[in-house]
Amino acid sequence: MQRLTDKLLMLGLCLLIILSFAQIRPVLIIALLSAVAVSSLSEYFDNFLPPLLCVSYIVLCLFQPWFAAFLPLIVYDCAGFRRWYFRFLWVAALPAGFFITDVRSLVAVALLSGASFLLYVRTAGQLRTREEFYALTDSAGERSLNLERRNAELMEKQDYEVHLATLKERNRIAREIHDNVGHMLTRSILQLSALLLTRASGSEEQNELRSIKDTLAEAMDSVRDSVHDLHDESVDLKVQLQAMIGSFVFCAVKLRYDAGELPGPVKYCFIAVTREALSNVAKHSDASDVTVTVTEHPAFCRLSIEDNGTSGSAGSRGGIGLNGMADRVEALGGVFRAEYRNGFRIFISVPLGSG
Repeated sequence: MQRLTDKLLMLGLCLLIILSFAQIRPVLIIALLSAVAVSSLSEYFDNFLPPLLCVSYIVLCLFQPWFAAFLPLIVYDCAGFRRWYFRFLWVAALPAGFFITDVRSLVAVALLSGASFLLYVRTAGQLRTREEFYALTDSAGERSLNLERRNAELMEKQDYEVHLATLKERNRIAREIHDNVGHMLTRSILQLSALLLTRASGSEEQNELRSIKDTLAEAMDSVRDSVHDLHDESVDLKVQLQAMIGSFVFCAVKLRYDAGELPGPVKYCFIAVTREALSNVAKHSDASDVTVTVTEHPAFCRLSIEDNGTSGSAGSRGGIGLNGMADRVEALGGVFRAEYRNGFRIFISVPLGSG
């Protein structure tokens, strides 16, 4: 838009010179139309044509001096050529200004041509500065977005590490309770059982010892249930699947996970089935891509493992691994299905009330 404004300004000044130093004649109309045509084509094309058109116009100025009246409009385009000699070729057409009217016309055309050249340089510098500013702004915006994304990734990684540390601590506490408190309660129950054998049957002392034994046994069951619950909570299905997929090097594996906290038996079932399925892919399939999908619904949870292999896996022929998967799923009251169709697919649906 700025270049078009500059050219309109030059055209207006050229017309002002003509009206000041000469009378309107047909050759000036032809020169005006020629200069406008050359300037318009030079603005539209960006190849060898603009220099050729401008050189042709300058040559016309030498044979028809009245064309020099609109030379400043052509100079604006010449100033933008890559080769330096094309930029200053218009100087050769200045002497033609002598033949228009007098020296004043030559001086006016020369000054206006120089002003047109400088105007192009100024405008080109402004446009270049504007482009650099826009590029800098885009770069700053992109860097800001990258920084925000990296901060989000860092926060997610920190949350993941905190969550993983929490799960490890839960697992450690469950193991400590099982190894220490559980063993101590078991030993106490055994000692009470031995004492009961040394007391007379039906005596008050035996009844008291039996009551203590029953209380310890109840405490033992409560500790055992708490340890199992704590251990189940320490197993994060998504984390386990991500770790399993991260260590699988046979081919690319994508995980699509859309589930919350699942019952312990369901999590162990999904982990075991996924491990066996990936093992089958590595041993018996030529797949290059595997997708593991876990989806939770109001009453059940689904697991599907699909690959794009063309040869299938051992499971597609009724292998031991496939039978083991089916037994594990059916033990939870779930549905197991395996099929080969444009790749091997294992589908599992388990009720959330399992376990």
